[in-house]
Amino acid sequence: MKRLSIYVITMVLTCAVAAVLAREAAHQPHFVGRAVNNPADAAFRDGLFQGRLDAERSRKPRLSIGRWNVDTDRRSFVSGYLQAYGEVYARTASAPPRAWQPAEQRGLRDGMADGLQQGRESRRSQPAATENYKRADRGYSDSDGDLSQYKRLYREAYCTGYQQGYYSGPEKMEAAKFSPVSETE
Repeated sequence: MKRLSIYVITMVLTCAVAAVLAREAAHQPHFVGRAVNNPADAAFRDGLFQGRLDAERSRKPRLSIGRWNVDTDRRSFVSGYLQAYGEVYARTASAPPRAWQPAEQRGLRDGMADGLQQGRESRRSQPAATENYKRADRGYSDSDGDLSQYKRLYREAYCTGYQQGYYSGPEKMEAAKFSPVSETE
C-alpha cells in the first residue's frame, strides 16, 4: 500500500511538472535564445547576399522572406539580411538612400512593434491581419498628400518592420535606419 501511494504521488508530481513546463514553453517568445549566425545555412547566406546587395545599391531595407517556408529559415534570412545591411552601412558610413516619408516611418515603427508583440505572444506571422495594416492611415493628415499613396508606403514599410520585429526580436531592432517622426495623432 505504501509503495502504491509513493507511485501515485510520483506520477502526479511528474504530470504537474510536465504541465507547468509545457505551459511555459507555449508562452515563451519564439526568438529567445535563437541568435542565428550560421554561414552554412542557405537562408542565412541568402539574407547576407540580399542585405549586402540592397545596402550597396542604396536601397531601403526590404525583407523578402517569401521564398522561405519555415519560420527557422525566415529567422535565419532576417538575421543574415540585417547583419549584412548594417555592416555595409557601417563600413561605408553612408546615409540611408533617401529620406523616409512620414508614412514609411510610421509604418516601419508600427510594424516593428506589432511583429515584436505577436512574436512574444507566439502567434502566427500575419502582418496583413493586423489592425494597423488594414487601416494604414495611422498618423495621416491632409498635409501628407494623397491617402492611397500614404497607405501604400505605410503598408510596404509596415511589412518590413513587422518581419524584422517578428523574426529577429528586440536585439536587432536598432538596425532600422530612419529619422524619428513627430507624432501628430
